[in-house]
Amino acid sequence: MDKKEMPLRIDEKTEDVLDVLSKHGFATTGMLVDETGYSRPTVSKRLDRLHAAGSIEYLHEPTALWKLIEDPRAEESE
Repeated sequence: MDKKEMPLRIDEKTEDVLDVLSKHGFATTGMLVDETGYSRPTVSKRLDRLHAAGSIEYLHEPTALWKLIEDPRAEESE
């Protein structure tokens, strides 16, 4: 299955994670937890979904650094 075929449900929590990533271009999981105020499991679930959809890339495992590749919200507005 092509990653782009995977549906991505963008709820309020996913929006908040995307807001931080789009502001900085990248963020660690810890930074996303701090910036959004959500629990680590909540943020991790959103990151897993965004990664499966091809919207973010996992750059550095020791620091859990994520990079925004393509904001899926831009596709929704087209």
